[in-house]
Amino acid sequence: MVCMVQKPDTNTSCPFAKKENSNSASSGDGAALLELNSESGNQDDVEAVPCHQAKKYKWTSFQQSLLYSGQNFGSLFMFVCGWQADRLNGKWTILVALILIIIANALLPTAADISIALVFCLRFLTGVGDALLSPSSSSMITRWFPPKERPSALGIVTGGRQIGTLIILPVGGYLCSTENTSAFGGWPAIFYVSSIVAAIVLVIWLIFSADKPSKHLCISQNEEAYIHRKVEEEHVGKRKNRANTPWKKILKSKSIWVSVAALVCHEFPLVIMLQFLPKFFSDVLGLSSTINGLVSALPMGILFLSKTLSSSLASYLTAHGILGKTQSCKIFNFIASLGLGLCIGATPLMSQLQHPALVIFLLCLANLFAGLHTPGVLTALVQLAPAYSGVITGIAFTVAACFSILNKLLIGQILVTGSKREWTIVFEISAIVAIIPTVFFTIWGSAERVEWATSQSSTPKDADQKSQDSATSTSSVVQVIAKNFMFLSHDLTHSA
Repeated sequence: MVCMVQKPDTNTSCPFAKKENSNSASSGDGAALLELNSESGNQDDVEAVPCHQAKKYKWTSFQQSLLYSGQNFGSLFMFVCGWQADRLNGKWTILVALILIIIANALLPTAADISIALVFCLRFLTGVGDALLSPSSSSMITRWFPPKERPSALGIVTGGRQIGTLIILPVGGYLCSTENTSAFGGWPAIFYVSSIVAAIVLVIWLIFSADKPSKHLCISQNEEAYIHRKVEEEHVGKRKNRANTPWKKILKSKSIWVSVAALVCHEFPLVIMLQFLPKFFSDVLGLSSTINGLVSALPMGILFLSKTLSSSLASYLTAHGILGKTQSCKIFNFIASLGLGLCIGATPLMSQLQHPALVIFLLCLANLFAGLHTPGVLTALVQLAPAYSGVITGIAFTVAACFSILNKLLIGQILVTGSKREWTIVFEISAIVAIIPTVFFTIWGSAERVEWATSQSSTPKDADQKSQDSATSTSSVVQVIAKNFMFLSHDLTHSA
């Protein structure tokens, strides 16, 4: 958006000569005519743009906020997609999501030249793809990972967003900075690169992914049996045998709505981190496109590391009985919300004191704390009802999308000129929202499986019971890496 929107600049326009009549000057006297019209003040201003330079648009702050929220409008379909995610094949659902995202990104530069409404529609289509992606991923995690390993899996899987952002921000900054020197530079290339990367991921996903372990090409019999046994202990059941979604029980569950509210308070300030951070660096710190891309990517890298490492730590603590599932979620979420709120609240103070290095440090620290929400509220949402994780995720992110739309429209109304005072208001509102879960989620939050989430009572295993399916398993490099770096709760050679 920083590269697409035209900034007021009198140096980018030139006087254009208008002929009052055909006899006013000869064709070879263009310079005199140009001077005459310039002196008379009777000329039009037109933008002087090199042939290879991408077009920039005079979109207002409100129009920009609408385009930012377009994806969130599409994400509202997550309510319907989440409802069906636990019934549909996750592999093919995610495949469709990737196709929608590829199409939307590839067509956006062309659509921008035609109409801002078409750009909004393509951003909406991206949101629909996201609506298919998130619930299906959550549903597949419950199929592929035993309960104590899910925090690690959730951190790694959802960390893909940060990896993508970490890559595209500096690449996008570089492409923007080369728009005057290269026919392949400028902001359109950002969308084309995104489409190409997504297409490569689509091919890899099509070949190597599987909805559940029994359908995977490369899985060993021991690993498949181990995962199947551990997941079956939750009595999730097969899709075709699953009863109708218990909507009434879901909508009346206090644990679910407490987690949904905490997710909203978590996602609200992240709007700044994920989409408005480059604009903040441009408006307040005055960073160039290349530096802006690099600096904006730094907090995303911190967020990815925080998510994966804290999720692995949470898995380790719960697997070894140091913390219970609910205790772990509450502690991590409390630290995350408090730290995120304080750092965001202090950021505009540093910008007013003209300390850009401290501003960047605080935003990196804010993302460090934000990553702890993954073993917090995000893990709680997956653990509450594994059989209906897609439904619950769909509800949660649909509500979060509604508030994200309001947030982006609100930011668009506040950031009229992009002044430090306007940005201070945005940051302070986000800081207050971020801190709220330290109270209600710490008191009422839960990560324990609710009673109605299983069709039959679970039979606990003896602590020393040996696994028949893994008795002959041999160690491998993959198992060693998983055990030491993901802190999996069990290895395949021993009993759970």
